[in-house]
Amino acid sequence: MENKKIEKTYIPRKCSFSNQILTSKDHSSIQISIGILNNNNLFFGKIKTLTISGKIRKKGLSDHALNLLVEEYDSVKTLIKKK
Repeated sequence: MENKKIEKTYIPRKCSFSNQILTSKDHSSIQISIGILNNNNLFFGKIKTLTISGKIRKKGLSDHALNLLVEEYDSVKTLIKKK
């Protein structure tokens, strides 16, 4: 058998709104998982994960950022359904 070396890579999270990298010292950042519903409003296992950085939260823009991200995701989802 060959000796295979397993390498672990760290992939940092990014803010969904500002695309800033969330550092390990950013203790005020949040991650929210939203369940995707089908046409009958039933959950079928898919999840959309949104992250917001501490800088956005300190400015008081987290509610606005989440609303924009969810609206953007809904509009993309309806465009895909129309095709």
